[in-house]
Amino acid sequence: MRKSERLPRGALDRETVVAAALEIADRDGLSGVTMARVAQALGGSPMSLYRHLSDKQELLDAVVDLALSESPRIADDGRPWRVRLEEFALASRLNALRHPALIEIHLENSVRGPGAAAVGLDIIGLLHQAGFDDASSIRGFMALRNYLLGAMAWEISRFRSGAEEFAHQVDDTFVHEDTPADSPLRRLGEVLTTDPEAQFMYGLRSLLDGFEAELRRIKRRARQEK
Repeated sequence: MRKSERLPRGALDRETVVAAALEIADRDGLSGVTMARVAQALGGSPMSLYRHLSDKQELLDAVVDLALSESPRIADDGRPWRVRLEEFALASRLNALRHPALIEIHLENSVRGPGAAAVGLDIIGLLHQAGFDDASSIRGFMALRNYLLGAMAWEISRFRSGAEEFAHQVDDTFVHEDTPADSPLRRLGEVLTTDPEAQFMYGLRSLLDGFEAELRRIKRRARQEK
């Protein structure tokens, strides 16, 4: 919904409000999302929004749910658990690139919407199904969640101005006058900006390698206890 568009009187509904808020958040960042800004974008008054959402927190929860709805849930099709987690993580990355507000909201707010809860339950359920015990399934979910949030916060914040600007930032951070010419730090920008998805997958696969090692330990302990 663009600012220039005006809704007919009485046409405002919850879905329209949430979609407008997501658009503002993606474009202007989380600080741009206020009830007044959303109402202005829709050609209404802030009070009209409160007929559909009780407060800003409920609005942000709904924004997260809307953004998450564009990314497919973990497939329940019997394929190996690792294949399905990798597929989910890649889809989550693409969704975060479409909706950078999703990461910002997660980092700065407690998210209580059903969409976020469903993602957590899906991951925990898949790990439990694969053979992880209850505690390891929960820890695995949190480790994967933290990796996705951290990796995407890094990629989104650094690549918004393009690979060239990112390489410049890397050089400013790691490379100085006294950095040796043959130091690997001088290649950071070159390596990391060539293919950001490759960096994402490197971290993801390293994490899932650790998951597999933990699963082997769990199964080994289970055999020993029999």
